[in-house]
Amino acid sequence: MAPPAPPNSPDGDAPPAMESQEALPEHVVDDIFLRLPTAEDLARASMASASFRRIIAARSFLRRFRALHRPPLLGVLAYESSQRANLSVAFLPAQPPHPAAAAAAHTLARADFSCSFLPSPELWINCDFRDGRALLSKQGDFLANLAVCDPLHRRYVLLPALPDDLAALTRELDVIHCHPFLAHAGQDRGDNADAPSGFRVMCLLRCSSTLILFIFSSSGARAGQWRTVTFGGWGALMAGHVGVDFFLATLSTRRHYAHGCFYWEIPYTRKLLVFDTRTEEFSSLSTPRGHYQMVFVEAMEGRLGMFSRSIEDDGKHLLYDILQDNGDGTKEWRREDVISVPYKYHYDIIGVAGGCLLLHGNVDNPESPEFHFNSYSLDLQTMKLKWFRGTQSLYFSPHSHLYDGFPPFLSPPTI
Repeated sequence: MAPPAPPNSPDGDAPPAMESQEALPEHVVDDIFLRLPTAEDLARASMASASFRRIIAARSFLRRFRALHRPPLLGVLAYESSQRANLSVAFLPAQPPHPAAAAAAHTLARADFSCSFLPSPELWINCDFRDGRALLSKQGDFLANLAVCDPLHRRYVLLPALPDDLAALTRELDVIHCHPFLAHAGQDRGDNADAPSGFRVMCLLRCSSTLILFIFSSSGARAGQWRTVTFGGWGALMAGHVGVDFFLATLSTRRHYAHGCFYWEIPYTRKLLVFDTRTEEFSSLSTPRGHYQMVFVEAMEGRLGMFSRSIEDDGKHLLYDILQDNGDGTKEWRREDVISVPYKYHYDIIGVAGGCLLLHGNVDNPESPEFHFNSYSLDLQTMKLKWFRGTQSLYFSPHSHLYDGFPPFLSPPTI
């Protein structure tokens, strides 16, 4: 007598697991796939069957998946030269066992982060990186020749030159932030939901007691045009701070982004300059005394969070504060958490991307056989540290750009 068939064999009573899954209504399968935690899980599911692959490859599905899942931090765009020329850009990916390592390896194989596909690539300088786009300018001419590039799909667009009246204005201004930067356009794509999302290019300049922000938009009612937004409160904001204005006129200050706003640290003042990209209005904000290496993040319920170090600390902790509304029109920073960091490193807080804070530090003992430089990612939801990568020679500066994104099959062109 033949032995009974295994439960999942074609001769058994139960149908194969794969067939039972494929018999589910397509919208149910969609919902199941949307709940997969990582892009790598989605890629494995797409290889299981032709019908799964068809569902996952649909642009509408990929758009919904990207809307529900934050792109992970995959690596760091570091500069091997103080001149920051484009040929010196190095993409340093997350390394195993970090969970982002696999996606980082897939992205690295396709991307050209030096943007060598630009005409005369040796003439371009990297300025910023955001939302899968790189912003570059021609050397020595920071607003006259700008290019926005998609390193993953090797595409670029050259921005138009400033109109004559704005070009003349720049010649009369002192630079406060000497490198242009990128922002999301914040515009609806209308009926063409599959079109790349728009972007804005900005550059902040100073004229006497007024700040002028130059803005170029790729979409919306003012697509393809340069315009300006002014802030007349600069003089009042700087009142009593002798010498700071000169410092800001010659050097760029550190810039942060959270909840649709850019924040610039104003050295020696315990103040932040704030620009809301939704309302296109300027304001200011105070920071706690005795804090340094501040990085601002998106806290829950639209609040602003801040990671920092304390001048009174022994270097073994990160401080996490949240800006609380007191209900009487005032706000104050309140301590939310204190995070211990590995004790044998001197750390810099590099930045925030992909729901993670990146720390990078050098080992106290240069004769150590371990990596001389190690970086750790801090998950902003769980506050757990994970080793991100190590290197023997290349140090990340606080001006390095963090790269967050999905692997190529989940990343449509951004231009």
